[in-house]
Amino acid sequence: MASFWQTLFHHEAASAPADQPAVTPTVPAEPAEEWVTVPKYLEVDPHDHLIPSLVAASVTATAVPDSQLVLKKLYVQNPEAQLVSVIASSCALATGDGQFVVKSVRKRVDQH
Repeated sequence: MASFWQTLFHHEAASAPADQPAVTPTVPAEPAEEWVTVPKYLEVDPHDHLIPSLVAASVTATAVPDSQLVLKKLYVQNPEAQLVSVIASSCALATGDGQFVVKSVRKRVDQH
């Protein structure tokens, strides 16, 4: 009975027999799946800033005539993220949830 308590509480005293080496099972390493966050908005090419700049400047000029408008960056909604959000919201509506918010969309990177 004393050897039972020694092996239970004294782990260093209870070791594997010297004639049998400890065998550790080897698990083949699986390739890690990498996920990339799909951005909600995509930056617009600077060459396409002319029309949105004119519209924003005309709206601002009529509202506050003494103001100055500087358009630094222009973004549009990402169609891929928008489609996934609509599909996820439709699925949530079918299950009967009251509200559903998509905070982020991720996609798996293929390692081909």
